[in-house]
Amino acid sequence: MAAVVPEPLREAPDDVVDQILLRLPCPSSLVRAAAACSSFRLLVSSPSFLRRHRALHPDESGPFLGVFSSVPTSGKSGGTFHPAGPPHPAAAAARAVAGAADFSFAFLPGQPDADADPGVESQSGWLVRDYRDGRFLLDRARSSDAIVTDLAVCDPVSRRYVLLPPIPEDLAATADNPLGVLGGRRWCEPFLAPAPTPAPGDVEDDSEEPAFAVIWTARCPRRVVALAFSSRDGAWRALPSPDCFVWRSRRSIFACPVHAVWNRRHYAHGRFYWVDCLTNRWLVLDTAAMELTVQEIQSPSRFWEENVAVVEGPDGKVGVFAHEFYHADGNASLNYYTILRGDDDDTQSWQLEKTIPLPWSTKHGRPYCLRGAANGCLVIEVGQDSPRPFMSSNYSRDVELFTIDVKHFQLERVCRAQCSGGVSDGWWPYFSFPPLLSLPTV
Repeated sequence: MAAVVPEPLREAPDDVVDQILLRLPCPSSLVRAAAACSSFRLLVSSPSFLRRHRALHPDESGPFLGVFSSVPTSGKSGGTFHPAGPPHPAAAAARAVAGAADFSFAFLPGQPDADADPGVESQSGWLVRDYRDGRFLLDRARSSDAIVTDLAVCDPVSRRYVLLPPIPEDLAATADNPLGVLGGRRWCEPFLAPAPTPAPGDVEDDSEEPAFAVIWTARCPRRVVALAFSSRDGAWRALPSPDCFVWRSRRSIFACPVHAVWNRRHYAHGRFYWVDCLTNRWLVLDTAAMELTVQEIQSPSRFWEENVAVVEGPDGKVGVFAHEFYHADGNASLNYYTILRGDDDDTQSWQLEKTIPLPWSTKHGRPYCLRGAANGCLVIEVGQDSPRPFMSSNYSRDVELFTIDVKHFQLERVCRAQCSGGVSDGWWPYFSFPPLLSLPTV
């Protein structure tokens, strides 16, 4: 009887492999595929492949690896990365990021001696202002009263950075007598926006840097000045913004100070939000139309701005996590709402979708507070002392960090950390790839 000779295994054509990997549902699946062989890793780490994957799966993001705070550890500059610890499934990847990245941002250029002002921050003078999609935005004030600051977008894993061109003088001059932010440390609020969509017919190759956009705002007495920068054309331009928007130092004798309201910026599905629960006014920046508007959105009366976080809900919905300031029975809970439009399409209001019990007693104070949110994921800080979020101080405290997301509504412990700072400081869930698979983002 003749022996049966098995047919040799044949490799799938490159275009077939490309289409298979392109349809993997999430970035964590790409990480596992990249670990299978070097050819897979080369394919999934190419900028053109990742752009096509993000276009096919717009609601997916890189894996959650930890929490970043704009407040540096004692004696250092930059910020602090709190990596997820065991038994969190991302602990190993988070540890790799913590060991490889430079979250002190020491690779950024230092303050020129001739221009340095002893009233600004020490070290290089750079202050972390925002984080999005693996990139960080930092600014540097040349003097303590400077309205316009130097801006840099960087990637701490690859240590690559881009210095933005100065804001033109004629645009900067439109910011007249702005209110201070970050406890008076700055007179402007810059932040990263989603990468602009390429124009029809534009073709990007693998040698091009991924695009990014930066929004710069200043809150003047009767209007907000907003400017936008796109890395595609390297130019600044002014955005339409509402007039007669009166910024008050205090909205009432019982209300929180204005900086505690307007320093909390939220993002969901292409729009940025600044929420005023007392007056039901939301300042909204639509990044597609690049226009600022003031909208009236009725909210439950029992919430303060420090207890609210706007998040990206599923199916393009705008979600809101909120907790009450006082729990009479001592049992804490977190409410999840969606923002719905009324029948006339002009009125909007909160609709309660779910109430999530929290495991922390509030009989002797409130041991938790809401921190940053991104990609439908909310960071919760839990400590022994009741938090004082209005106080932007360097008071250090031992806390535990938790996350909860809009898909599962399950609390997940991230790590134990030593934190400082208050409501004016940035806190962001950090989504990225381990350094082995990370690409330079600038």
